Amino acid sequence: MDENTEHHLHSTLIVENARENAKTYQQENLKTRRQMEEGFFKKSHDYRDFVLSPEGYEGIVVALYILTIPYFAGLLFLFLLVAKASYEYFLQFNLASFFVIWAIGYEVCAALILIGIFLAWLKYISNRWKKEQARKIPSTNRYDL
Repeated sequence: MDENTEHHLHSTLIVENARENAKTYQQENLKTRRQMEEGFFKKSHDYRDFVLSPEGYEGIVVALYILTIPYFAGLLFLFLLVAKASYEYFLQFNLASFFVIWAIGYEVCAALILIGIFLAWLKYISNRWKKEQARKIPSTNRYDL
């Protein structure tokens, strides 16, 4: 074999070997990054991040929230959807049963919370998909100016 051809073959083998090593490294790096990412349902949340209350009184405020928010949601549901926003129809309801109104409001709040969780999950999936697509498509601007 000619020395020039042998040198070209040797450099080609080195380049192919380097490409295979780079692909292997990228695949391993991708696997480790995906393992390090925290899944949507594995995130931990503390209720104190969502409760507006003075320090040390979170339990009392949460109890008040549990009693009042579903009750007012139930009243609002009855007024807007059942009484069709008519004050005369709304006054015809027997509003003496706190528990029934609270239970209606509880179901309304639960449905709204489930819808919110579903929308947050869709947003998380969409953002993750966009990051993955941005990683696959290289930047057209070489210097990212």
